[in-house]
Amino acid sequence: MNTDSAATAPPDPRRWWVLGVISLAQFVIAIDSSVVNVMGPRLKEAIGLSTTGLQWVMNIYVLLFGGLLLLGGRLADVVGRRVVFMAGLTLFTLASLGAGLADSESALLTARALQGIGAAALSPASLSILVTVFPDPKERAKAFGVWGAVIGIGASIGTILGGAIVNADWRWAFWINVPVGLLIGAGALALIKLPRPGGNRPPKDLAGAVTATGGLLLLVYGIVTSSDHGWGDWRTYGSLVVAVALLVAFVLVEQRSAAPLVPLRLFRSRSVVAGSLGEFLTAAMMMPIFFLLPLWMQGVLDYSPLQTGLAYLPVSIALMTLAPVASQMIGKTGPRSMYLLGTVALAGCVFMLTRMPVHSGYWSFLLPVTALFGVGLVCCLIPTPVVGTSEATDEDAGTTSALLNASTQIGAAFGIAIAVTVLNNRVASQAAEGASPNVALVHGLQSAFLVLFVFLALSVLNGLFGFRRGVIAPPAESTESPATPDAPAAPEAPAAPSATATPERVG
Repeated sequence: MNTDSAATAPPDPRRWWVLGVISLAQFVIAIDSSVVNVMGPRLKEAIGLSTTGLQWVMNIYVLLFGGLLLLGGRLADVVGRRVVFMAGLTLFTLASLGAGLADSESALLTARALQGIGAAALSPASLSILVTVFPDPKERAKAFGVWGAVIGIGASIGTILGGAIVNADWRWAFWINVPVGLLIGAGALALIKLPRPGGNRPPKDLAGAVTATGGLLLLVYGIVTSSDHGWGDWRTYGSLVVAVALLVAFVLVEQRSAAPLVPLRLFRSRSVVAGSLGEFLTAAMMMPIFFLLPLWMQGVLDYSPLQTGLAYLPVSIALMTLAPVASQMIGKTGPRSMYLLGTVALAGCVFMLTRMPVHSGYWSFLLPVTALFGVGLVCCLIPTPVVGTSEATDEDAGTTSALLNASTQIGAAFGIAIAVTVLNNRVASQAAEGASPNVALVHGLQSAFLVLFVFLALSVLNGLFGFRRGVIAPPAESTESPATPDAPAAPEAPAAPSATATPERVG
C-alpha cells in the first residue's frame, strides 16, 4: 500500500459507524470490569463463593487483561486488527456465556479468566482501529471524546446494570454480553475493512513475548494479591521481584531484537509516556472509588444493589452530557488544561470522601461526590488517549494502544490494592480500639481515600510537565507500509500534516 496514496485518500465514509462498533465493544469491556462490584452477596449464596474467590472474580479478569495487553496489541499490528478484534470478541462472548452457566467457583473463575484474555485482544485492537480510521487530528479528538466517555459510562453503568440485574438473576449480568457480542460481530464484519498485513512477516519476537507477558502477569498478580496477603508476604514481594527481573530482561531482549514486540523508541516519546501516566493515574483514582464506595452504601446505609447502582447515575449523566463538549473544546484549549481541570474536580471528590460521615443523605453527600467524580472523569479520560496516540504511526498503532490500555489496567489494580490494604489495616485497628463495625468501616474508607491524594499530586505534575501546550498535530507518516489491501478499505496510513498545521505536538 502506497503511503502517498493513503495520505491523499478520502476519509472512509463508514468511519463514524466503525467508531460506534468499536465503542460498543469497549463499553462491554468496561461494564465487565465493574459489574461484579455489587453481586458479591448473591454469588456467595448461589454458588457458595468464598470471600477470597469473590475477590478473584474481579482480580483474575484484571490480571489476564492487563498482563496480555502488550501481546494483544502487537498481534493486532502483525496479524491484522480486524482478525484480532474478531478473535478477542469471539472468546469474550463465549466466556460470558460460560460465566452465566457457571455452577461452581472454579467454573466461574475459569470463565472470568477467558473473558480477560478475550478483552486483552479486543481492547487494543479496537483502539488501534480508531487511530487508523481517523487520520485527521480534529476528527480523532472527537472520536477519542466518544471513546473516553464510553469507558467512564461503562464503568458506572456496570454498577447500575449489575444492581438491576442482580435483583433478578446475577447470571444475566454475563449472558447479556452474548446478544451484544453477536451484534458487535455483525457490525465489525460489515464495516471494518482494514488491509491485512502482507509481504514478508517480521520474525517472531518469542523471547520478548515471554518476558513481557510473564513480567506483566506477575506484576499485576503481585499487586492484586497484596490485598489478600499483605505487601510483606512472600507471594507478593516474590511476584514483584520476579516481575521486575522479567521486565528488565524484556528491555534487554528488545534492544537486540530485529522485530521487537514493543519498539523501545516509543518510550522516548513524550506523548506516549505522558498519555500512559495519565491513564495509570486516572485509573488508580477511578477504580478504588467504584470499588470501595459501594461498601459504605450497602454496609452502612443499607442500600440495595439497585439503589447502589442508581447512586452512580450522576457519573453517567456527566459523561454523556459533557463528553461531546469536551471533545469539541480539546481542539481549542489543548489537552493540558482539560486534564488539569479534571484532576482538580477529582481532588474535590476525594476531599469529600475523606470526610465521609457515618450516616448521610443522598442529596447532601453522594450527589455532589458523584457529580464531581463524573466531571473529573470526563476531563481526564478524554485527553489522555489523544495525547498518548498523537504520534502513533500505522505500524505501531496497536502497540501504542496496548501500552495505554496496560497502563489503565495496572493503574486500576495498583490503586485498588493500595486502598484495600489501607482500609483493612485501619478497620482492624479501629476494631481493636472498640469501635463499632460501621464506625470502623467509615474510618477505614476515609483513610483509603486519603491515599488517593498521592495519585492526584502525581497527576498534577504529569499534566504540568508531560502535556505540552498547543494543538494536536497528526502523526508523522511512515516511509514504508507493511500492509497490502484485501478489500476496498478505510485509509490505513495517517495523513501527513497540512501546511497550516501547528508544527508542535502535544505530548
